[in-house]
Amino acid sequence: MRMTISGLPKHFDKFDLQRLFNPFGWVDYTRILIDPITGLSRGKGIVEMKQEEDAKKAMAALQGRMLGPNPLNIKETKDKGPKTW
Repeated sequence: MRMTISGLPKHFDKFDLQRLFNPFGWVDYTRILIDPITGLSRGKGIVEMKQEEDAKKAMAALQGRMLGPNPLNIKETKDKGPKTW
C-alpha cells in the first residue's frame, strides 16, 4: 500500500521516514519530496508498505501526530497506472 505523508519536519530524510513507519511492519520504499529549485524538503513524503493491514495500522497511529509545527496528514495513494498519450 502506498501512502502520501504531509506535515513532515523539513529536516526529515527518507531514513527518518522509514524509522517512523518500521514499528508497524515492513517498509518497502520511502521518499522525501524535494523542491527542485531550492533543493529543500517540501515537508511531504511517500511510503510503501508490503502489507495493507500494517499500512492501515500506521495510518491510524500516526494520523495527526505532531513531529514539528504541523500535524502529520497521511492519505492512501491510488496507483494511477501507466500514462497513455
